Amino acid sequence: MKKFLEFWLAPLLVMALVFPIGNKALASHWTYDVFVAAFRWILPQASRHAAGIGYIIFRKSGHVVTYGLLAFLFYRALRAGRRPRYRPAWLFRAGVLAAVYGALDEFLQTFVPNRSGSVRDWLVDCAGIMIALALTARRAGRLDDGRIPPPGPRSLSRALFLKRPFDLTLSLAGLVVSLPVWGLIALAIWLEDRGPVLYAQERVGRGGRAFQAFKFRSMIPNAEKGRGAVQASENDPRVTRVGRLLRATAMDELPQLFNILRGDMSFVGPRALRPSELEVKESSAPESVADIRGGRERHAVRPGLTGLAQVYLAGDTPRRRKFRYDLLYIRTMSFWKDLELIGLSFWITFRGRWESRGEKI
Repeated sequence: MKKFLEFWLAPLLVMALVFPIGNKALASHWTYDVFVAAFRWILPQASRHAAGIGYIIFRKSGHVVTYGLLAFLFYRALRAGRRPRYRPAWLFRAGVLAAVYGALDEFLQTFVPNRSGSVRDWLVDCAGIMIALALTARRAGRLDDGRIPPPGPRSLSRALFLKRPFDLTLSLAGLVVSLPVWGLIALAIWLEDRGPVLYAQERVGRGGRAFQAFKFRSMIPNAEKGRGAVQASENDPRVTRVGRLLRATAMDELPQLFNILRGDMSFVGPRALRPSELEVKESSAPESVADIRGGRERHAVRPGLTGLAQVYLAGDTPRRRKFRYDLLYIRTMSFWKDLELIGLSFWITFRGRWESRGEKI
C-alpha cells in the first residue's frame, strides 16, 4: 500500500483531474467567460476574437502540459525507485499508458455535453507525452552517468522557483473545484451554533513576515479566551461536532487556498504557526514556539497546507521533533517530493486521519 501511495496515487489523481473534472469544467461556458474576462482585463484593447484564439492556445497548452506530466508520472511509477533510472522499456510503457488514456479521454468526451473528442486533440496530447519522455530520458541518463551534481543551494533555488507557478495553478484549480463544498460546510457550521463561518488568524510566514490566514471555524466562538494560542489537544472540548469532521479531513483549511493564491503560503512546507503560540508541557511551564530550536530557521520557505511533519508525525508530537522534520524538508525539498506529499495528504484526507495521534498513512 505504501508503494502504491508513493508512486501510483499521483498519476491516478491526474487522470481524475482530466476526466471527468477537467472535461466538465472545459464544457462549461462559465470557464470560457472567465478566461475571456481575464484576457481582456490584461489586454483591454484585444477583441473577443483574439480572446477566443487565446483560449484555444490556452487549452492546447493545457493538453501538452497535462499529458506530459501524466507520462512522466507513469514513468516514475514504473521505475518505482529502482536503478538505473533510465530504461527504454519503462519509457515505452509510460508512453503507451499515457497515449491510451488520451485516446480513451477523447472517446469519452463524446458523452459530455458541449464537448467532442478529436484525433487532432489526441495528437496534441501525444506531442506533450513525447516531449516529457524525451526530457525524462535525457535527465535520467545524465543522472545515471553522474553528470548532474547532488542537491545543493542551486537545487533549493530551482525548487523554490518551480513552487510558485505550481502553487498558483493548483490553488486556482482547487478553488474552482471545491467551491460547491464551501456552501455545504458554511451551512453546517452556521446551523450548529449560529456563529461565524470563517475566521482569520495571524500566522508567521516566510522570513518571519506576519499574514492573516483564513479558515473555516472548527471551535466554539472565543475559544482562546483565557487560554491564549494553544494547540488543540485530543478530545478538546472547544472543538465543535462539525469541527471534528472538518479537522479530521483538513476541510477547515480550504479557505487557505486564497492564502496560497496571494503568495502567503505554499501547498507544501512547514506548518504556519501563530506568533504567540505556546508549547504546553506537562512537566514544565509553557514554552513559546519561537524559542524552540529550529523555530526561526523554518521560516526560510513559505509555510504549507501539508508537509513532511504534518504527514509523517502524529498531531501531538512535540514541536521540537516537528521542527527537525521541517528543517529536513527544507534541506531536501524538490518538486517531486512535493507531489509525493500532496498525494499522501489526499489519502489521509480520504481516511479522515489528520487528527490521529498515531500513524496517518
